Amino acid sequence: MATIPFAPTIARAQAGTSPIRIIVGFPPGGSSDVVARQLAEVLRHKLGRTVLVENRAGAAGRIAPDFVRTAVADGSVILLTPNPMITQYQSVYRKLTYDPHRDFTPVAQVATYPLFVSVGPAVPESVKNIRQYLEWTKSGAKNGFFGSPATGSTPHFVGVMLGKSASIELTHVPYKGDAPGIQDLLGGQVPMSINVPAAQLPHVGGGKLRVLATSGSNRSPDLPNTPTLAEQGFPSLQTNDWFGVFVPAATPASVVQQLQGAFGDALASPTVRESFLKLGIQPAFLGSTEFTRRIKDDSSSFAALVKSVGFVPEE
Repeated sequence: MATIPFAPTIARAQAGTSPIRIIVGFPPGGSSDVVARQLAEVLRHKLGRTVLVENRAGAAGRIAPDFVRTAVADGSVILLTPNPMITQYQSVYRKLTYDPHRDFTPVAQVATYPLFVSVGPAVPESVKNIRQYLEWTKSGAKNGFFGSPATGSTPHFVGVMLGKSASIELTHVPYKGDAPGIQDLLGGQVPMSINVPAAQLPHVGGGKLRVLATSGSNRSPDLPNTPTLAEQGFPSLQTNDWFGVFVPAATPASVVQQLQGAFGDALASPTVRESFLKLGIQPAFLGSTEFTRRIKDDSSSFAALVKSVGFVPEE
């Protein structure tokens, strides 16, 4: 009985030394997983604690945030996710098991990246740009199919809006993450894919995968000769996705600040920066306050986009 008054102190001590788990909503090897593992390696030294990456894949990335929302709120369980699970899924799914704004505290944005619009061997080599591709889709019923990593993802909606802008119906083919869609693109099963740079850069130059456009405000440093969607006449499709770090909403502010500082320091590491750039990802830190503001703005913008295209929420 004499130990009862000291129980909270013991719990805090254990929380401060127990392993930190970074939860990722996609399988090993994808861009989310690689980003998490690169950061974890540096965080181990910054925080003096074991940092593990745990993949909880499935349901288009929804399993991971659902798990983190009910986790112990002491900074030992962290969600690392791309933006759709936070800023888009409320507008995409009727029943979401987590509330992106109430169930989490944003810790930091860690990176941004454009999307690549690519075609594979199903598309003739004479197709060199987006306008030519859109014209080619009219020549066959299956030519307008395009793949993306998930329903409700930014690539999904960029494809929808691309077709809408050209008055052409492009048919979405959702995949479970980056890799399966790129494999089908390379194999000719799907003619076009909109996806993250990391999934496509290893195949650029081999001839089977050709990037026709990028979605950023500027050309990708990896593909300086590839014009953006805006340059090709689609300024409304200019977009950059991001990776962000979150903890359960009840996490103490002091813990959030400590983690924010640790992730900021990790992004300053030359090793992390170099590994991100190899993935076509730009290190881009925003602290908790600025990041929260961006999430709010992005969520509002996406809700308006969904309404404008007449998308019917799923499930």
